[in-house]
Amino acid sequence: MYRKQDDMQTDRNEKEIGKEINLKALYTTMKKRLWIVALITITLTVIAGIYNSRPETPMYAATSRIIISASADVVGTARVMIREPIVLNKVAEELGLGRSAAELRSQIRLGTVDDSLITVVTVVDPDAKLAADIANTGVEVYREVVAETLGVSNISVLTKAEESSFSINEKSNTILFIAFIAGLILSIGLIFFLDSLDDSMSSEREVEEILGLTMLGQVSKMKRKDIPRQSKKQKNILARGETIGS
Repeated sequence: MYRKQDDMQTDRNEKEIGKEINLKALYTTMKKRLWIVALITITLTVIAGIYNSRPETPMYAATSRIIISASADVVGTARVMIREPIVLNKVAEELGLGRSAAELRSQIRLGTVDDSLITVVTVVDPDAKLAADIANTGVEVYREVVAETLGVSNISVLTKAEESSFSINEKSNTILFIAFIAGLILSIGLIFFLDSLDDSMSSEREVEEILGLTMLGQVSKMKRKDIPRQSKKQKNILARGETIGS
């Protein structure tokens, strides 16, 4: 019984020692190549900062909501007609825009509210007032065209588009934070990858574990420039010893 308890205690001690050794090894590995973490993290953050500071044209969005009261077979067709050339060419003509139907189509987005009959028409443009004008004019032209072509006249405007004072592409510092975290992760991963490729032994404990022998001593690293000094000291000692001995 006591022997089992002693064995369990020994196993726990060995696990704690193993954890301590692993933590020290991780700390030593990180400290030895800390410059890699600094270099990669700073580089990615600076690149992200340069990318984030580039000049960009502010874009504004204007939204109008309409409801289409028609059968399920007609609603789908009626909804997408607002982005057709028959509507967009008239919008460009009424507003005096020098834009093609394809250009206007790229500015218009359609959406629905929870699979209901409500359709959301959103127009994006560098000019906030023009975005609202395109959305409102487009809805009015759209109602006329759908009534003539599909015979659907029950299209009501719930909310008209209004000029917005906030751009939808305002710059954010989120990209800097993402670049900083990505730099830390990549650099730490690179450090442990390089460490896994290193087969050299860096501590006495590794030598003991591999050879299964206990180290009795250690020879310090000597530099070549220190060898002449040590030789002179040894000669002086020998000379003094001979003088004293005589």
